[in-house]
Amino acid sequence: MIQLRILLAPLLAFISLQCFAQQYPEYAIDGNGFKSIFQDLESGNFNGTVNGILIVKDSDNQKSLLDFQGSYAKLEIEKDEYEVYDLSYKNYIGKTTSGKTEIKYQTYGSANSFGIDFKGEFYELSLIDGACDLIINGLEYSYEPEKSTEYLIIRINKEIELKNSYKSKTRKSIKLLPNSTLIFAIKRNK
Repeated sequence: MIQLRILLAPLLAFISLQCFAQQYPEYAIDGNGFKSIFQDLESGNFNGTVNGILIVKDSDNQKSLLDFQGSYAKLEIEKDEYEVYDLSYKNYIGKTTSGKTEIKYQTYGSANSFGIDFKGEFYELSLIDGACDLIINGLEYSYEPEKSTEYLIIRINKEIELKNSYKSKTRKSIKLLPNSTLIFAIKRNK
């Protein structure tokens, strides 16, 4: 019975996510995968920096400009013991220049998620679920390899709504605004 569930789970997830993408095209579009030099690794930890700005609008329509200038960043690659759609989860974590705010960008399969610890709450939009073939609509990404470093460039080209946890007493959201750009510079281990 468990084996049947494992076999049917991807099919049911694919159907539900395709319905999600059709019902909510403002959130999700088809993913093409990630062309990172780290893509085929099962595990590992890599240090780096993050540069750029993230423009955030809170539920009171107040804008905040979060700056990242050579700030601390890392890539944590976490093995997926089941290897359903990918070998591992790639977790890019960075902090603002002040160190008060943390962001997390994650990839798995052909899906991604973006989260931010903002004013004491964690907000996120994750499409890592089910078939893992959808990416966040409005979030562009590219990978630029260099001899000792890989650059992950993330650009926000339309408003992206992130929501706090369902477990929170009050459901709230924030929006990432266009013209936000982050550049992770992750060092390869030698």
